[in-house]
Amino acid sequence: MKKWLKSGLAWGLLMFFIMTFAFPYYNNEEITTRKIVIGIVVWTIGGILFGLTLKRNYKE
Repeated sequence: MKKWLKSGLAWGLLMFFIMTFAFPYYNNEEITTRKIVIGIVVWTIGGILFGLTLKRNYKE
């Protein structure tokens, strides 16, 4: 797997856990299956886009 993709997906995974579980937990919000599924989709796409940005800016 390409380095930029690994970095992007790692960033997306971290953001997924923070935004889907940590913030709702600290704000006493409900964590639903719907929010988890939406988070997976959003942060996977976001991670790939972040990885592409890294690739463009830091030529492997």
